[in-house]
Amino acid sequence: MIDPVQYAYDKDGYAIIDNFFFDDVCDELHSLAVNHEDIDDVYANEGYHSINFDKDNLPFPILSDIITAIHNEFNILKNLKFERGWAFVYNNTAKGVTPHADPASINVNLWVTPYECVKDRTKNGLIIYDKKSPEDWTWDEYNSDVERVTNYLKESNAKPRHIPYQYNRLLIFDSKYFHRTCGVSMWGGKRHRRVNYTFMFTGD
Repeated sequence: MIDPVQYAYDKDGYAIIDNFFFDDVCDELHSLAVNHEDIDDVYANEGYHSINFDKDNLPFPILSDIITAIHNEFNILKNLKFERGWAFVYNNTAKGVTPHADPASINVNLWVTPYECVKDRTKNGLIIYDKKSPEDWTWDEYNSDVERVTNYLKESNAKPRHIPYQYNRLLIFDSKYFHRTCGVSMWGGKRHRRVNYTFMFTGD
């Protein structure tokens, strides 16, 4: 039997899985993130902040079960290990994460803000380009140098693949593909803020 996640990943470099968790789990993850006061990094120009974690330091106990559920369900992750992750909490209107690639094997994104909180439905999703970071680039170059990445994407005629925002959506993709947030536009108030969790899995 064909594994649909593996098939999509092999074909496009990413796979989408909807409604993997119960809604009350996503709602709890959203509430925990927007009400958490111990912020790690603030990205003022892009309009969001992060809550950082790794396998030995989880800010919310529920994350242990979340990571285990994701790791055990998808064959594509079986030979990898969870390394670290983030909860990203965005302003209701924001640019979002700039184009970059990551130092892992596979990223898993989970979107946990209810769909009715979305103001502009052309935004809030993720753009995954069809170009990976060059092998000779350093971490600073592929992860943090926005001008260099933007120029590379333009010069290499990279095609953007738009993954629309959806509540309770898991997105599994090759960490080396350049990707960015497709802008953020949510209705006002804390309960409407866009929240996503990112989990990074790496090989030995």
